[in-house]
Amino acid sequence: MSRGQGPDHAEWADSVGAYLLEALPDAEREGFERHVEGCSLCRADVKGLQVATAALPASVEPLVPPPALKARIMAVVEAEAQLLEAAAGPRADLPEPARPRRRRFTLPSVRPAFALASAVALLVLGGLGGALLTGGERGPGTRTVVASVERGDASAKLVVAEDASRLEVADLAEPPEGRVYQVWTQRKGGKPVPTKALFVPRSDGSASVAVPGSLEGVDQVLVTDEPVGGSPAPTRTPFLSARPRNG
Repeated sequence: MSRGQGPDHAEWADSVGAYLLEALPDAEREGFERHVEGCSLCRADVKGLQVATAALPASVEPLVPPPALKARIMAVVEAEAQLLEAAAGPRADLPEPARPRRRRFTLPSVRPAFALASAVALLVLGGLGGALLTGGERGPGTRTVVASVERGDASAKLVVAEDASRLEVADLAEPPEGRVYQVWTQRKGGKPVPTKALFVPRSDGSASVAVPGSLEGVDQVLVTDEPVGGSPAPTRTPFLSARPRNG
């Protein structure tokens, strides 16, 4: 057992994300919170991911799903349920005997056939959600601009689209403790304007950050490290800059 690691670390280590997204059932949430009190590794993971979790709602513009989505999902659910029941026979609804085990993500109690169908529906939703978050296929109007980065071996590029631009970062170190990276836009001759795009890179130094709004008329996209929660004006000199009009 590593120093600072709780005795049941292996059991709870992969529950950090579900805990921050409030996806753990009450009993598991309480167990995880008890574990975190004695495990510095999980406490550090929770602290490091809280900023990214808090930034999720502001990173993507909400979209209304198409009206036909529910009908398509339910058609998949019903088809998979019928297929499983036909293959498994009358015992498809009986649970298999197994020792109790803690589940990472739980669904309401359902018949096995519909549990599989629900999983299929979640995959359908996941595929659609990915398309909505990324804007689908990059269209012919998309262009990529190499950014200037003055921080270690980090590199970055700005993928400019009509209203769904993204900043793709690689090999970027974590911000100093108590700080987070913030994206700014700046028009020629103007001051940097804050955006709601706050982020910390993944463990491998990569990040993909949505730049809110259109970049029409924007001279530079900038990044600084700021106190957690962001700042109304930069408190540090930008270390990353990209010019959207340089294609």
